Amino acid sequence: MDKAPFDYEEERKTFKWDIPKDYNFIDTIRNWAKDSTKLMAITEHPDGHVDKAGYREVWDNAMRFGNVLRDSGIIKGDRVMVLLPRGTDVYTVSIGIWAIGGVVVPCTVMLRRADIEYRILDAGARALITSDPVVADEVDAIRDKISIDSLFFSGERKGWTDFRQEINKASGDLRLEKLTSSDALTINYTSGTTGAPKGVLHTHSLMYCFDRLNRYYWWDTQPDELCWATTEPGWAKWYWAPFGAIVNGGAVNFHYSGRFGPEKWFELLEKWKINKACMTPTELRSMATIDDADKRYNLDNLKVILTAGEPCTPGIVRFIDDKFGIPVREGYGQTETCAIACNIPGMEVRPGSMGKFTPGVEGAIVDPETGERLPIGVRGVIAVVRDHPMLFKGYHKKEEKTAECFVSDWYLTGDLANMDEDGYIWFDSRADDVCISSGYRIGPFEVESVVDSHEAVLESAMIPSPDLLRGEVVKVFVVLKEGYAPSEELMVDIQQYVKQVAAPYKYPREIEFVEELPKTISGKIKRKELRVKEFEEKKGVIEELKEKGLWFR
Repeated sequence: MDKAPFDYEEERKTFKWDIPKDYNFIDTIRNWAKDSTKLMAITEHPDGHVDKAGYREVWDNAMRFGNVLRDSGIIKGDRVMVLLPRGTDVYTVSIGIWAIGGVVVPCTVMLRRADIEYRILDAGARALITSDPVVADEVDAIRDKISIDSLFFSGERKGWTDFRQEINKASGDLRLEKLTSSDALTINYTSGTTGAPKGVLHTHSLMYCFDRLNRYYWWDTQPDELCWATTEPGWAKWYWAPFGAIVNGGAVNFHYSGRFGPEKWFELLEKWKINKACMTPTELRSMATIDDADKRYNLDNLKVILTAGEPCTPGIVRFIDDKFGIPVREGYGQTETCAIACNIPGMEVRPGSMGKFTPGVEGAIVDPETGERLPIGVRGVIAVVRDHPMLFKGYHKKEEKTAECFVSDWYLTGDLANMDEDGYIWFDSRADDVCISSGYRIGPFEVESVVDSHEAVLESAMIPSPDLLRGEVVKVFVVLKEGYAPSEELMVDIQQYVKQVAAPYKYPREIEFVEELPKTISGKIKRKELRVKEFEEKKGVIEELKEKGLWFR
């Protein structure tokens, strides 16, 4: 069972922020690396092969990689794009980049050429690192459109440098760059309702905040624990958990490099005797369909399951508690923040609530127009006080987009919720057209821009559509160019095209061909009108989702 060491009200009352000016995440990792016996990461692969790496081993290789980067011309402040899967490499590479003052631009290996090209150009990346042949193929296909100094691959490949081979040859004697809490750490891309994905800029102070909020309160990570966060390195949640909650706490990360399967997840939890796990509600929802799971799997070592990324429904919480006696503690935040709200150990878990504002977070439910605090039970936007230490430092090269996030004294998350009389926050809906499908956050622009580039498409509009399995799926309304007619074959062709050009998770699972799109006088697409029509047509699906507690719009 999860321990209960905290008095919530006392923690809120006594919490104080005091981030040392000379704080940096590299010092934290170096401290854990002093112990040559301390394990950092275990990675199991689908073929059964297991990789293990200690903090000292990763640190030493990271220092060598820092020298490799320096020799290639990378200096403090340079952006380095990292597209690596779960495993040891991503720790080695990221730490090496930070050690010389570089800035990591984390990206999922699912990205394809359009996504990669945009991020390279927007971030101004000077180097790119991957071990995925498909990603490397996509980069090679756009070489004439990008300007990048160094390409690193894990093996021999024409036009690329083998980073593992270079690490083996390099000196481990690295001159560490002098860093402070205000030096840039990452630019992590996130999707919104309008425009292309935005690069969220964070400094080293972020990892201090993760340690104080995510690691200490939400996870309560201990150095002797084996922890499993199922996220992958391209997402902000990798910084929330594997780095923010686990490495910060000197614990061991477990990773599985294969695909998700509900029974496989139960098998791994039992086999490795995982102490703490962080999984998406979509994963847990699928696992909750295995009625006899408690008879088939022994999870006695699992103290708690953490979940975030999308609302976690009461049924999931009750299933895990009834079957295994394991608490499910939800957390809430964004790429732009740390854990804004969560259920901390010792606090009553109310199924369906994200918990209360985390100690150290001054938050409120506010009117998005005026920034005024709203009364108990009234729906408003979840907000955090302006200039809070955990907040991002702005969207890279997008000052206007950054300004749009703030009203009066508050940073607005864009998520609607209400607070009960005891301070518990209950998610209501999103205030935008972003689709969250199986935990992926997908914005209209990034789908529409790819669909519109198909030879048969004149214009398109994306909306989230209700779905019993994923909660929502991407649906696109398509207007065809003259000379093209709607057909099943064309629909499939558009879907395949999107999979090839953009990350596969963005492809439209549903396409509806229309004669025209509803627009305002100024020509802006009225997605709300499409969404209302779609929800009316799928009323039955929505009712079933509501019965299961899975519908949050």
